[in-house]
Amino acid sequence: MWTEWTLPKNEGTRIHRFGKAMLCVSADMAGEGDVLAAMPFYPESSHAQSASGRKKAPPALCLPPLADPAWTRYYMGKTQEYRLSPGYPTLPVCIRLRESFSLPPGADIQGWIFSHIEARIMVGGALVASFPLRKPFKTMYGTPESGVVCRFDEADFLDISEPTLDSLHQDPALVAHPVRLKNSSLEPVLVSELCIYGEQLSVYGVGTSMQSERLSFVFSESGVRMRLDGQGALPPKAILLTKPKVSGEERFIERSFELFKAMTRL
Repeated sequence: MWTEWTLPKNEGTRIHRFGKAMLCVSADMAGEGDVLAAMPFYPESSHAQSASGRKKAPPALCLPPLADPAWTRYYMGKTQEYRLSPGYPTLPVCIRLRESFSLPPGADIQGWIFSHIEARIMVGGALVASFPLRKPFKTMYGTPESGVVCRFDEADFLDISEPTLDSLHQDPALVAHPVRLKNSSLEPVLVSELCIYGEQLSVYGVGTSMQSERLSFVFSESGVRMRLDGQGALPPKAILLTKPKVSGEERFIERSFELFKAMTRL
């Protein structure tokens, strides 16, 4: 999937499937060259039920004409290839845990969370566009005075022995993040959401399985500190799919947030 593709000049619209999301790629002509046209498609998560109680079949994919503004268009000239590459959102990602939990004083635990990746289209090494693989929403992480605007996501916090871990690893729209959570305060803290900065992270992959470096979250009475905590255990024969946007000391900047507020979509 994350490889080079030939422009679909003679096959209509090509559909790249990433779990429930789809990336549609088509070819158009402009003068003596070709134009790549691309747009994401996010099916409804559930379909209405019929009178008999059965789910109706999903509607047929109906795409707008290539001249519609919904398409991202890029003049290819004589170039015939484009590459799909995984990438993180430009904004930080605030991951709301589906089940919050209390972390006792002094606790130090490890586990996994997953976030939705973006599909990047590259032509000749240049970024054409980057499409979220889940319909994007924004949220605020931290307090209104000092928080940051983030991409909203949600996930379960999973122990390494969770039976669902393998199936999530195989979802091509998700990247796995090994995380370490520590409570350095003298009181229990409620863990309900975690914030990650994709610009600091790589994407490693084997097949459809993707993983980042390990992240550390240290909770205290005033908030939480987040930093890169090492490479973590990579799958066998893992290859580097995407490098971090920042390098050197910028990758290891520790970010601090004031916490304990309700998540609100913007």
